[in-house]
Amino acid sequence: MIIDSHSHLQDKKLCESVGLNLPPNMLNVEGLVEEQAASGIDLSVISGPRLMDIAVDQQNKDPVEIAQRYHDFVTNLVSNHSSTFAGLGVGYPFADDAMLREMERAVRDLGLKGFVISPTCAGEFIDSPKALPFFELCQELDAVVFVHNRDSCLACEHMQDYRLTELVGRPNEMGLLAARLIFSGLMEKLPNLKILLGRLGGSITLYAGRIQQGWEMRHKRKDGPAWGPDNLTNGFMESLKKIHVDTQTYHAPAITCAVETLGIERVLFGTDYPPVPRDRALSIEDVRLTNLPSDQIDLILSGNAVRLFGLSG
Repeated sequence: MIIDSHSHLQDKKLCESVGLNLPPNMLNVEGLVEEQAASGIDLSVISGPRLMDIAVDQQNKDPVEIAQRYHDFVTNLVSNHSSTFAGLGVGYPFADDAMLREMERAVRDLGLKGFVISPTCAGEFIDSPKALPFFELCQELDAVVFVHNRDSCLACEHMQDYRLTELVGRPNEMGLLAARLIFSGLMEKLPNLKILLGRLGGSITLYAGRIQQGWEMRHKRKDGPAWGPDNLTNGFMESLKKIHVDTQTYHAPAITCAVETLGIERVLFGTDYPPVPRDRALSIEDVRLTNLPSDQIDLILSGNAVRLFGLSG
């Protein structure tokens, strides 16, 4: 069995109502069903990133209404294709009471598996204390928080010359967010929170040793500011190993690094299809090229998603 934890579909009428212009393949249900079968993928976890960002940025749009409409759309989609799709809702980290109630409806009444959100919300990173009620409810609901970049990213104004926003900016922003979620104390405060970062969590696994070393040396530097904050009880690495990442890097050695750093149970197969129109069979091959034992490859390709999202294996 192969499960793609990072795939997208949107509702055409809903996108038009908020001015979200998308390529036709992101609106084509039957096209995704056919492509999925041709690629050898059994089930895709569907989400709708960017929708809430636009709804919130356009202050004349009611984000709760947008969320309700998307949740009904994806629930109907899953109902009609129950063996093909599982669904995530759309989240707003700085949620008010009405949005929190809609989140409860999405999981408890509609059966959605979690929520997709962006690394930033209203100009702030989501480790802001304002997002704590959102994360607390996600932990209570046992809902997965899937973090997916929005169109823009940190310092994207410096990346226009070579179109590096997608290639470098968004992965780097994801790694920065991972560090912020940990050093804010969120992962210690909510030890059962299910976080899934897209793009293999950016560069966070490559720099994990450096960051841990900095935290361990935080009181030893005498000629400048401390190298790490004091608000963690158990250190950086322990919290890092609570985070899940997907394999959307197209690079087997990077996947191996994530497995060795986080543990095999924290890495899930994901493609970002159809926005990235790469043959998903090639992404499956990326996982196999790690040359990990077959049982570990099976965990990446399906077993970890079954456990994290509460799917039927």
